[in-house]
Amino acid sequence: MMEPTAAALWLDSAFAEFDTAVLGAVHAIQQSSADAVLGPLARGLDLFGKAGLGLIVLGLVLASLSGTRRYGVAVLLALAIGALFTNVALKPLVGRDRPYADETRVLHQWWQEAGAETESDHSFPSGHTTAAMAAMAALFLLNKRKLWPCLIGAALMGLSRLYLVVHYPTDVIAGLLVGFLAAALAVWLLHYVPWFHQHA
Repeated sequence: MMEPTAAALWLDSAFAEFDTAVLGAVHAIQQSSADAVLGPLARGLDLFGKAGLGLIVLGLVLASLSGTRRYGVAVLLALAIGALFTNVALKPLVGRDRPYADETRVLHQWWQEAGAETESDHSFPSGHTTAAMAAMAALFLLNKRKLWPCLIGAALMGLSRLYLVVHYPTDVIAGLLVGFLAAALAVWLLHYVPWFHQHA
């Protein structure tokens, strides 16, 4: 593990009780009979969200159809902005270790029990959650009638990251916020920047 940054140390200190309590509650569900359904669902969402590929495919499909082109462009643009914020800026800057990184902590044991894979990047914020919220919020902001499906999609992705113990709850919350900001910026660009408006 690399030496933690001041930001990572602050997050781990300020939100230690909250993060551990939420992950503990999720772990209790993981140990119940519900895991027969929730375990495969969480791992399926993990695969779908790898590098945002599932959501990129969604954006490309929507962009390829004349009736939904604007939605597809918004999704792809929001994903790109979210990736820049999360993977290029925040993850390296904050440098927070994954919950399972310290093998002496109970979180490492919970991660092993979840059967999750090792992630190659930092923990804050959640990239999967950022991408899911960016895509879903972009769709919502263009069609205000689709709020609940959008919220459910992003929430499920965030919860799956907790279920697999690959993120802290604060990582997921930050991912939701960054994803929404990315979507809002994407939709703003589509509305007010001529080049984006003409190509959407």
